[in-house]
Amino acid sequence: MNIFYPILLLLLLVFSSFVLAQLSFSDGSRLKDARYFENQIKNISDEDLFRALNLNRPELTTILLAVRKRDFQASYNAWAAYWREKQQPKYIVQNYQLLIDTDLLKSYNEVREYASLQPVEKDTILKRAEKILQHEICPWGDVVFKFGPRVDFNREIGNSAKYGFHYWGWARPLNSAFVLTGNQKYLVGFDELFNQWYEQRNSITGFFEKLNVVYYELGLGIRNRVFIEHYLLPFNGRTWQTHEQMLKTILGAARWLYELQQWEGYRPGNWQIVGSDMLAQIARVFPEFRESAAWLDIALQRMKEHLDEDFFADGDHSERAPRNYTLLTYLSYRNLHYLLHAYNVRTDFAHQIRESMGKTIDWWLAMLAPTGEVPAINDSHRGLFPLGILQDGAEFYQKPEVNGILKNLFGVEVNESIQFPPFTSRHLPASGFTIMRSDWTRNARYMNINYGKFSGFHTHNDLLDFEIYAYGKALAVDAGLALTYDDPQYISWYQSSPAHNMVVVNDENMERKDIEGENVAWHSLDSVEFFAAAHRGYTKFGVHHRRYIVFIKPRYWVVFDRLNCKQEGNTLSWYFHSPTHLIPSGLGFQSSSFPGILVLPANAGLNTRTGKGFASSTDDLTPGKTQEIDWIAFEQKTAAASICEFNILLYPFRSKAPELEFTGNSAYDVVRTSEFTDHLYLSAAYYDDGEVATDAVFLFIHENANGTMTFSLIEGTYLNYKGKNVWFSPTKSSTEGRFSRE
Repeated sequence: MNIFYPILLLLLLVFSSFVLAQLSFSDGSRLKDARYFENQIKNISDEDLFRALNLNRPELTTILLAVRKRDFQASYNAWAAYWREKQQPKYIVQNYQLLIDTDLLKSYNEVREYASLQPVEKDTILKRAEKILQHEICPWGDVVFKFGPRVDFNREIGNSAKYGFHYWGWARPLNSAFVLTGNQKYLVGFDELFNQWYEQRNSITGFFEKLNVVYYELGLGIRNRVFIEHYLLPFNGRTWQTHEQMLKTILGAARWLYELQQWEGYRPGNWQIVGSDMLAQIARVFPEFRESAAWLDIALQRMKEHLDEDFFADGDHSERAPRNYTLLTYLSYRNLHYLLHAYNVRTDFAHQIRESMGKTIDWWLAMLAPTGEVPAINDSHRGLFPLGILQDGAEFYQKPEVNGILKNLFGVEVNESIQFPPFTSRHLPASGFTIMRSDWTRNARYMNINYGKFSGFHTHNDLLDFEIYAYGKALAVDAGLALTYDDPQYISWYQSSPAHNMVVVNDENMERKDIEGENVAWHSLDSVEFFAAAHRGYTKFGVHHRRYIVFIKPRYWVVFDRLNCKQEGNTLSWYFHSPTHLIPSGLGFQSSSFPGILVLPANAGLNTRTGKGFASSTDDLTPGKTQEIDWIAFEQKTAAASICEFNILLYPFRSKAPELEFTGNSAYDVVRTSEFTDHLYLSAAYYDDGEVATDAVFLFIHENANGTMTFSLIEGTYLNYKGKNVWFSPTKSSTEGRFSRE
């Protein structure tokens, strides 16, 4: 296949829902007026710039006098003098390991203090800044370009990467290097790059002819943060031309963003959050503009709407990408809170942000893998969760339970008393995730299950799929996201159903839009956790799927799949993807190294396939890194009007694969080792084999070698064993207990 097609399709998906918002404006919007766009946004005259400033303010009198004489050079020099003396908050973004999705607004002193404690990060910043001064730039992704004396801002570096280039995140080390060293050469270099960009800005072309690389919501929202942070830095050598171009850039951005927020209404997703956040910041940094009060009002109105509408009750962002878009939107609000307090405006809204966004910290704690990694679900990179965000969140939202996570999962020494979250496993039906976890150590057995709503173009074609970690290692993983959206396999592989741990029909993508997990059930007991859900994603093939996942704590999982099949001849494939090397073992497979996992069907008769595919890396935890990993598939053909089943045991091991037997049928499975025998009963309504009788949805009986027997029962009213009543309830409930074999 020509790689251009998946890239084109990707960008159509990525931009389609917002292209209309960028190109088709409401009747009241001045963005429909080409003359307004040209003269009041792209190419603002000196006269219009100074008309936009409220020069009647006493502190701007010198500027007003120069403007009246139409001496614009003197006007800009007067502004420069005013700007140098203006008392205002001074802050800059602190990034964790220069990662672009870790923006935390901090004071200059806080950034310096952090760097003194993290000398490796400080050295990285300074080395990167030196390279940027030589015009050796990594515009987007991991490709470095060596430009000459003049940087070509229209250089073709990849379709989505072209837009990323103009976010200007690559230039941040220059600002940070100045704060850390006081050396003004870094500001000289930034000004030089900014002025080159300004001269070229109107000739920059993008992949979509009418989607301006410079003037679109996400670009304006991200890029101007970098410009403002630079402009706040004390630089006596800044020329009057730079002041002119910076003011015109900021005014044009604010006018464009204002028209979009004012006339296009609330629009879900991360773009409007980023754009509105920027508009609010411009309004506070530049109250001298006559329009700033209106900018602030509409910006905060939209931010409040997103706070109310875009976050699930459990704290996750609606785009359901645990790292990329949850981090982006969370940090937008965290930093807005910082700015509202710094400028002492709308602190009531700042309080609302604090009350709401603390739930996102709790959500991340639940989702974190025992290794400290963020799950690579949907359009999300894998990687260690940024420590700075957790540490900041612990203090910012008063979450002392973060301390235990920092110590146990990240190895960070903390001075405060150690606490842990009040949960280990957690059911998150609002966002559509459930986490099964044995404990809060790195060796914990952990599974995340994904069954949430379609959330736009960042959603992959998967449901009821899972990831598994155990003994400090990833054992089953989602494909996640490659480095950038320009990866030629993004559509054909990363988003595809076969790239996920799920049942796939005919190796085709499921229908995902308007589909989510249905009839979800969750029960958590001391010894057993039980999850079940169904989906209708393969209705076109006459297949309805219900998946049951049982965690026998803390040892293993059994996945029961029941597929109601109307048609014959379809191929059902049970996919399992592991960063460990999988080799045949009995009826199934096991990892060839340890820690590892045993993947074993209960019965013979399934065909198997093996292969390799790419996934977000678990070896190199730099976000965006990928690696080729193994996959296996158990397969069977459907018959008309039939029920097809997969009963698969997933048994992690620390140093040696367990010697066991796993056998069963549609209602009863047995896991037998030399130390114990486990009996698992999955029944829709009623089970009676002459020895065990129950109406429970699920029953687990654990029998030790010494004869001790315990049971865990999910949603039932009775349990009989060998004709004797073991337990009874007048209403359906879940319970655990002991009983005698005799």
